[in-house]
Amino acid sequence: MHRKTFFITGTAVACLFASLGGESKAEPAACPAEIPFGLTTALTGNLALLGTQARNGAEFAVDEINAAGGISGKKIALKTEDTGASSTDALNAMNRVIESKPLVIFGSMISPHVFAQTEAVNKSETPFLVGATNAKVTAQGSKWLFRTHAHDGQLAELIPEYLVKTLGKTKPGIMAVADDYGLGASKGIQAALAKLSVSPVAVTSYAPSDKDMSAQLLEIKDKGADSLILFGRPADVALVMKQMEELGIKLTAIGNSSMVAQTTLNNLSAADADGSIAIGGMIPQTSTDPKITDWAKRVLDKYKVPADNFTVSYYDTVYMLKSIIEKAGCDKAAIRDALGATKDWKGLLISYQADAPGDLAHTLGIYRNKGKTPELIGPIKEAGY
Repeated sequence: MHRKTFFITGTAVACLFASLGGESKAEPAACPAEIPFGLTTALTGNLALLGTQARNGAEFAVDEINAAGGISGKKIALKTEDTGASSTDALNAMNRVIESKPLVIFGSMISPHVFAQTEAVNKSETPFLVGATNAKVTAQGSKWLFRTHAHDGQLAELIPEYLVKTLGKTKPGIMAVADDYGLGASKGIQAALAKLSVSPVAVTSYAPSDKDMSAQLLEIKDKGADSLILFGRPADVALVMKQMEELGIKLTAIGNSSMVAQTTLNNLSAADADGSIAIGGMIPQTSTDPKITDWAKRVLDKYKVPADNFTVSYYDTVYMLKSIIEKAGCDKAAIRDALGATKDWKGLLISYQADAPGDLAHTLGIYRNKGKTPELIGPIKEAGY
């Protein structure tokens, strides 16, 4: 009798431990027949030149993954909404995406749009992956937001450091587009120059809609600048560089990746572009790796727009999510936690590593235009990486 009772109790205990063991190693959450991804980006308006790069990178990756069988046999369904150029339209676009209950959401590289959208995404408790470059994007305290592109805080430190320490320029003029993007970068650049005991000879800006920047350029020249730090978007950066050549202003020009973006170079002559330098996200045009050059050609063939650093970033992000979902399943919190634990995930051109605020890109490139062809001088890393 006692032996029989003992045997039953022991079996019950064994089952209990087996049950507990199963709970500690829960199976990944099952994915639906189609895995829903959402994307909001500018496809119309004056920011479309940038916004389409996010769409191109994400969509190209999704199409590749689906053609190869999807994620663990499940296809991705990408819902894309156009933000246009305004933050109000960006929030409305995000609300439409959230209504479709996506597993993850991609936001664009337009920082004001991401700021307008973050609260709504937080409430939806959905992983939010962006390329927005304002340094404060990941300082909002959101546990759902991650950035997979270089940001202006990094550039504000690295551009002055390279200009002063490597190029030996100590009398820079600063010119930036007069919006949150450019003016925030200008302040950061001024602070970084101060740490190097350098004061800019002139600090200027221009409105996003301006077509004539000659007054600002002449002010910088007349104040004895030996270099120009230029921070803007491809369309206006092309105007500034063209007007520098027209005015005969010969200064070392350095700025963000717009200086070497193909969309900028398409609007310049070789003389306009030659010698200008950029620090920014890695671009595929300078790679000699046949896999990278083939990828860039296929993107160009499909979209008729050259891939840039943002195309690379969004493409990498989709594949990063694929690798995470294959292990963590379709559970939003598990995906979020895996993103926050990312270490040395190898993308097309760089490796990604998450820091505490949610930034994953810490390697940038230094580029110089040889005529209209950007050449990679070398990689440069954020301090600590």
